[in-house]
Amino acid sequence: MWHDEHVSEKVALGLSQTDTGSNRETSGLAHYSPITHGMLKIELELVDGLITSAQPILGTMHRGAEKLFESRDYRQVLVLANRHEWLSAFSGELGVAQIVEQALGLDVPEHAQWLRALLLEVNRVTSHLAFIAGFTWQDPEITKQMRELREMWVTHFQQYSGSRMHPMLTRVGGLTNAPSIDWLEATSAVCEFSQETFSKIADVTTTELANYIGVGTISRSDAVSLSLSGPVARASGYDLDIRKNNAQLEILDFEILFPAHQSDGDVSSRIKQLIDEAEQSLDLITRLAEKCSAENRNEVNVLLPKVLRVPEGEYEHSVETPLGIASWFLVSRGDKMPYRLKLRPASLHTVLGLSHVLINQDRENLDAILASMPFVAGDVDR
Repeated sequence: MWHDEHVSEKVALGLSQTDTGSNRETSGLAHYSPITHGMLKIELELVDGLITSAQPILGTMHRGAEKLFESRDYRQVLVLANRHEWLSAFSGELGVAQIVEQALGLDVPEHAQWLRALLLEVNRVTSHLAFIAGFTWQDPEITKQMRELREMWVTHFQQYSGSRMHPMLTRVGGLTNAPSIDWLEATSAVCEFSQETFSKIADVTTTELANYIGVGTISRSDAVSLSLSGPVARASGYDLDIRKNNAQLEILDFEILFPAHQSDGDVSSRIKQLIDEAEQSLDLITRLAEKCSAENRNEVNVLLPKVLRVPEGEYEHSVETPLGIASWFLVSRGDKMPYRLKLRPASLHTVLGLSHVLINQDRENLDAILASMPFVAGDVDR
């Protein structure tokens, strides 16, 4: 009598190829793919090559950042807040500064607000380029161009901040200093070169991404129920972007700059969304650089007391980071240190969403699906 036999297996998959000590198998993603930077692993169950269960294993990079926040004064917190999401360190320090400014009722100089918006978009470009380069492209030229372009942006950012990863430009009440006019003019030139680079690879990326249409789909309703945000959610047609609430950016026709381009929610849509958003940010950076150049002699910070104390109360604030919405919750007892400072990171829900998006997917598409779900391990565990 003939029996239908199904081949089932359980796999503890490490995302990094170098993480072989604790994992029998690892992903095939290159070392420069940001999702491999850390010790996150996924426990998979497969039947006949189809994934039937996927459980991310969190906590391997947990450093207790939120408790460390509570043992530092507000200025010192900024140093810690830009370390968990290392591809967009500026957004971490900015989120803390803004919630403190909100609590104190500080009026941040307008020039500093424009510069903050510019720097956040620069971080968005460098972050998106890292994930685009880390995708499973068959044509090595795409990877080469994206990695070189990212290196150009990181080097340019370093010329202003002095650091490749942790800028520490933010201060409560503004920024440490304004960039030079030369730096702002060079920013526009780098934007122009970047736009030309994206145009050169447009046809090749479109052809390759056609192979992933319908793979790893997240519907709009699923994106909402999974609490997804950022490019992953927008690629599913969930047009959630809190930058649209920035009154300053309305002057630059922000609504026109950031329409929701993708809606199918598959691997192809998510990578296209990253590319679309990077190009849109280049346009916005060009406009912001022009605005900042015109106001370059204006103040970028305010005078504060030596000891900074936040009035007693509870405060909330959110920032649209490159990976999605990061929300901060502050409880103050009127001291120079926060009584409680909690963070809802953008990456956490993206990683938790892997349990949904990987179900019933073919094992051979695993790497492409993972590479299309941008997250940073330190942001998950913080």
